[in-house]
Amino acid sequence: MGAALQATKRLAASLCLCAATCREGPRPQIAKILVDELFLGNDPMTIFEEEDLVVDKGMTHVSAKDVDMVLAVAPQPVTFWLELGSFEGGSAILASEQILLHGLNTSVVAVDTFLGDHRVLWERSPEERQHLLRPDATISLFNRFRTNVRRAGLQSCVLPLPATSVVALKLVHSLAKRQITPLPEVIYLDSAHEEGEVLLELNLAWKALAPGGVLFGDDWLLPEDDEDGTYLEGATHRDVLRFSALVEDQLDDDWGLKIQSLRTLGRVRPGLFVSYNSFQWFMKKLPNADSSTGEHLRASNPGYVCWSEGFRKEDCCDEERFGPGGNPKCWDLVFTQDRCCK
Repeated sequence: MGAALQATKRLAASLCLCAATCREGPRPQIAKILVDELFLGNDPMTIFEEEDLVVDKGMTHVSAKDVDMVLAVAPQPVTFWLELGSFEGGSAILASEQILLHGLNTSVVAVDTFLGDHRVLWERSPEERQHLLRPDATISLFNRFRTNVRRAGLQSCVLPLPATSVVALKLVHSLAKRQITPLPEVIYLDSAHEEGEVLLELNLAWKALAPGGVLFGDDWLLPEDDEDGTYLEGATHRDVLRFSALVEDQLDDDWGLKIQSLRTLGRVRPGLFVSYNSFQWFMKKLPNADSSTGEHLRASNPGYVCWSEGFRKEDCCDEERFGPGGNPKCWDLVFTQDRCCK
């Protein structure tokens, strides 16, 4: 960990936040190192020919407010943003655009197999699969990602890394241990959605996260049925809860209540916060996480903390005043009348 911190300090010293950002200039330092180290100097964003693809900016559930908040609370300067599960590039593009608005020259490394999975490819209709499958049965997702990023003008800001999340996280940890690159200050997880596999990714991501860094991700809730708009607490939800309990003594439980002007968060348990509407979950690693005793959390309520950010029980639960179900303005898919009042 000490070697990784030294590498971070060396890179931070070489970066000037007032310099040209990646959109106007060359790749940021960490991405340039990775191109040389991993791809032998061959940049995957510049050495490819665009296919005749009908592409868009790419779907993402993360919001600009989520990215702004993470940039504000992560260790400064944010030099390395690692994304796991990039699909067609929507979240990497959004993160890069927000990073540029802050005047930062951050390396956004986007990890994906670019092969799809059963939900995004193999269980889709033949008409939808036609957009992702080439005539030779290979998958065009990698080129769709690169085309989206290039058309957004972010080819120097975003570096794709074709790999599984597990392989990429072990690689990032190894590179830091060898002092080639620092550990990322931010890791965004939107990859596996199978119970147990999410927990494995979380454990590896925590080891690969810089002290004081932010680990956050998508799919706190998943749609049960795309047609009726209902949501369920799925594998990601359960594994994030399990993991946050395992590392409770390493979690910063104070930051979420201090940034309400940036993002309204609900505190699900000590150190674990969820954003309203976008359903992203967030954990911040203590700067001294390896030596933490957990004393700062022992008196904390381990369950849902409903009454914060201007919400009070008397303003939400009174069925005589508001009728059955209480005040509907208090409830969303995370915080419900059943969970908070009963």
